Amino acid sequence: MHHHGINGHSKCYGSTVVGERGQVVIPAEAREELRIGPGEKLIVFGNPRRGMVVLFKGDIMARFTEALMGRFHSVERLFREISSPDNAGTSTGGDEPQNKGE
Repeated sequence: MHHHGINGHSKCYGSTVVGERGQVVIPAEAREELRIGPGEKLIVFGNPRRGMVVLFKGDIMARFTEALMGRFHSVERLFREISSPDNAGTSTGGDEPQNKGE
């Protein structure tokens, strides 16, 4: 049983049951297509109000985190440039004289 989601990107691989020790078996078709092997690290997200659990492969989340941090560092650099002493006089509009030493 598999259903294609929007634009064929999402897929339902079937169902599984939570065992007594809290373990679940990922269906074979999902493991094959998603290249999930023994020892693969999975990140678990959930939404308790909606009863949702989502698994992400660890390497995918690592790449996402690296990209996100790269964006953060770009914004941080931009902020430092804008707030540097060299740019201090440019944020007042530039027409008014700076009062130094008063």
